[in-house]
Amino acid sequence: MSRSMFDDIDGAPAGLMEAADSRTLRLSAHPLTPAELEGLFRYQEAFLAHMEQAAVAHDAFATAHQLGLQASGLAVKVVELGNALLRAYSGQRWTARKVRSRLAELEKQTDAVSVEKARKARDELHRIEDLEPLARRYGQEAIDLLNQHEDRLVALHTRMQKALTRP
Repeated sequence: MSRSMFDDIDGAPAGLMEAADSRTLRLSAHPLTPAELEGLFRYQEAFLAHMEQAAVAHDAFATAHQLGLQASGLAVKVVELGNALLRAYSGQRWTARKVRSRLAELEKQTDAVSVEKARKARDELHRIEDLEPLARRYGQEAIDLLNQHEDRLVALHTRMQKALTRP
């Protein structure tokens, strides 16, 4: 269960500042509804359908964004706020999957270097899999909703990264 957005992380000055920042950001966060998530899925699918074409024009991003907005049925502000949440969540889940995969490779090896790398990977994985900071920022309800669609979100995230970084 997520802590209250008014609970401090710890007593350290950095922890207090992080807690204050999370509280402030949480108060300004847009609550994500299941209907809005479906609209965001439609946005990303329409966006990607255009961007993943073999040859796209110089205005492809603008056109893809417009097509995505039309498909989503959502206001621009809702799409932008929702996409920020989806990028944060999906990026973190994608990274956790990559670290888990690398950890599995390292655990098959027995040399000292691999053992040390595996230890570091376990520590990093523990940090990356912690969704508490996202819950403080966006609300536990939003994270619970996204958790129900993790595979689809990570797949869209992967496609989006490829589409946006291709030459």
